[in-house]
Amino acid sequence: MSHYMPRRTSEFRGKVLEERGTADKRQTRATKRSAASHTPSSSQVVPPRRPSASRLPQPLNLERDRFTQMSVTPKHGPRPLSTATRASQSQNLERDGLTQMTVTPKHGHRPAPFTAERPVAPHSDKKWVAERAQQILCYLQDINESMATTLPISDLFNRPGGLRHMTIKQFVSILNYLFHHIWRNKVTVGQNHVEDITSAMQKLQYPYQVNKSWLVSPTTSHSFGHVIVLLDFLMDFVPSSDEPGMDFPFMETTEQPSSYLNSVHCETMATMTTTTAQMQAVQLDEEVNALLFAEASKCIVLWDQELSEEEAKLQAETRDQLIGKKCDLPDRQALDQEIDDLRVKLQQLDDKLQHPSDGTKLEKLEHLTKEQNQLTQQLADSQEELKQQLILCDKLAAQAEEKQANLRQQMKYEHRLEQAVNNQKYTAQQLNTLQMESNDIENYSKAYERQVKEVSDLELHQQVMLSRAKQKLLDCVEGFNSRARHLSVDPAIGGLMKGGGDQQFDLTLPFNPEQEDISKRIQCLDLLGNLLQQQCQQNVERRQMLDQQVDKIKCDSLKLDTEVANLESRLQAQKHRLGKVEAGYRTKRDMMVQHKQQLAEDQCDQIARLGELEKRQQEAEEKLQASVKKNEDLLDGAELFQEEDHKARNAHLDDCELKLAEAEKELQALNSKLTVSRAQLEEAEQKVYSNPLPSFEPVLEAFKKR
Repeated sequence: MSHYMPRRTSEFRGKVLEERGTADKRQTRATKRSAASHTPSSSQVVPPRRPSASRLPQPLNLERDRFTQMSVTPKHGPRPLSTATRASQSQNLERDGLTQMTVTPKHGHRPAPFTAERPVAPHSDKKWVAERAQQILCYLQDINESMATTLPISDLFNRPGGLRHMTIKQFVSILNYLFHHIWRNKVTVGQNHVEDITSAMQKLQYPYQVNKSWLVSPTTSHSFGHVIVLLDFLMDFVPSSDEPGMDFPFMETTEQPSSYLNSVHCETMATMTTTTAQMQAVQLDEEVNALLFAEASKCIVLWDQELSEEEAKLQAETRDQLIGKKCDLPDRQALDQEIDDLRVKLQQLDDKLQHPSDGTKLEKLEHLTKEQNQLTQQLADSQEELKQQLILCDKLAAQAEEKQANLRQQMKYEHRLEQAVNNQKYTAQQLNTLQMESNDIENYSKAYERQVKEVSDLELHQQVMLSRAKQKLLDCVEGFNSRARHLSVDPAIGGLMKGGGDQQFDLTLPFNPEQEDISKRIQCLDLLGNLLQQQCQQNVERRQMLDQQVDKIKCDSLKLDTEVANLESRLQAQKHRLGKVEAGYRTKRDMMVQHKQQLAEDQCDQIARLGELEKRQQEAEEKLQASVKKNEDLLDGAELFQEEDHKARNAHLDDCELKLAEAEKELQALNSKLTVSRAQLEEAEQKVYSNPLPSFEPVLEAFKKR
């Protein structure tokens, strides 16, 4: 099944850039594994470590899963690297410092400095787009010649431009063929091809953005590159032109039997006779297909993340669910046990048929089979007749129940009518006279209610007018009182009002004020205004004195700011030096990771070679011992190298920690200076605020004498 497995997400991002001459070949498994570890996501996100934990010698991780390394297989021969792969490879090489440096002449005689090769976007690499378009066209031509149903693109094979001259209809037919290998007989692209293609690529988790403009016009210059990248992505799901197509058995339903089911049926008929009902039990229904599609999406995510253990668990659970639905068995072990028992029984029957003890047993067997067929036919006829009789009986019972229900409803209606007639208290004439009297009483009551309503409306209107007038007066008094309270709350005005001596400064009015109350409040307000003018003049003089003191404090603070800036610049320089040291350590760590990965690959190769040599134990014992000894020497050398490197890095980290401690001491000295300056500033502020204010008592005495 690895033939139908797509490429992982890491294969689109983290492959190493090869030379231009090898662009038409697929990468090997070793280069895929080495490139997958240098993806941007894996190199940028580094979990934080403690200093003590980073110094401990880390063991080599030389065990790898062979199945995860061998799960992806090339599908159709040598294929060129995609542009997305080359772009990610160039980014990895630029980060690791392994890009090739080229020299280009600048003015004819002076060489330009070395520059790294800039990565090219997938759709803008014209050479790759042209080569890949020609390869896709050749593949479609081979498929078109080998398939029974031809695609409507035969005119593109003879044109020099190829896919650049395809129409919308041809583009849709190509996509339908490619989607056929993913969703089988379901028509993916219809009339609204833009929306259908966009939704389909979202389901496939296409790594690039799908723009509707280049789906509408796929052959224009700005959209042809995007279309080729999309077709290159879909080519990973189709088989090669020289391989026979194989259908997935789980993609078929009972309404659409596949060639796989037909082949299974033919093989089964060759060995033993089976009925049509038994063959239908092999086919999967829509419910099982829904289960398989849901679990397959989860399995693809786990496979893409290379979580082999979780993937195996999910496959086992899905297999057990499918066996439970189709076979009424708990798990695969029970199914295998049932198959083994049936095989044993079949073998016993074959042995009996091949070695008959009496020649008449075959004739008896044929006679019994004929009788069995006759009895089954009679049983089927009787069952069909019984079904018809049961259907007729059900119809008659339903009609009888319906008639009984109608009869019960008629009887209930008659009973209700009898009760209504028996419960009447008055005759028809008495009822008419009572109704006339009640109408007269209602008219009198309505006239009286109208009179009462008119009087109540007039009274309410007068009350509303009076309440409005009172409310306006109360609002005015409350507004004046609120302003007076705000003035009394003000600390400056409150001090003037308290220092007035015998003079009363009650500015609030009662809720029902008189003219005398209003005149008293006016006199108090005039006196308060005069006091406020005198206080304003004194505040202006005091403000001038405070401004002079503030200017002096600002000069002192500027001097302290310059000193703080100098110390901060020194701190930044120390941080910059520490960052350089950290970058050097990271490069060394990356080189160490590459070395570890190379050692892991070597060990995997030795394990594979050991598996081959186990089949020929007598011939390869000496080679096996030599390879084991070589692996042990390699591991010992790697461990020695790792220990030496850890010692060197620990010594380097000790130097960095000493430098960091010196910088922290300088920072503490700076903080102590800042605390001293802040204390001096607070003392100056306290001196300013501690000066007593001039008293207003002489001014008040002068006003009293007047």
